[in-house]
Amino acid sequence: MKNLTLISLLLIITNAATYWFSSQISLVFSQNEVPIISEIQLEINCELMNESFIVRDLLTNKSVSFSLSKAYLQTVEGHPLQIQMNPKFSDVTSNFDTHKATKKMKIEVDCNTSNKLKNTLESLKNTFKN
Repeated sequence: MKNLTLISLLLIITNAATYWFSSQISLVFSQNEVPIISEIQLEINCELMNESFIVRDLLTNKSVSFSLSKAYLQTVEGHPLQIQMNPKFSDVTSNFDTHKATKKMKIEVDCNTSNKLKNTLESLKNTFKN
């Protein structure tokens, strides 16, 4: 009987402590979102200019275009970023890989090995044929 009372008292105390300190406990286990300005360097070996591409944060839907192969995007560390075609080319679709955001990034777009990009380039050629 003594052991049961001791266990019950211990459970009540630990539950109360967990309740009172829950906000401090959650801060320990929560991931802090660190806002950053990501510098993205785009390297392509295509016939397209860097200005034909944008980079988009897939969670916030913010996007910026490239100027002289660089773009600066305000985002959060670890957010998924994706290279996309500039919306000026509305008839062109693309589906490039995603990359986790860091403060300084280099993203390579290889036209020779990417079937997705080959399809995009074909779509561009077909758009301008008409």
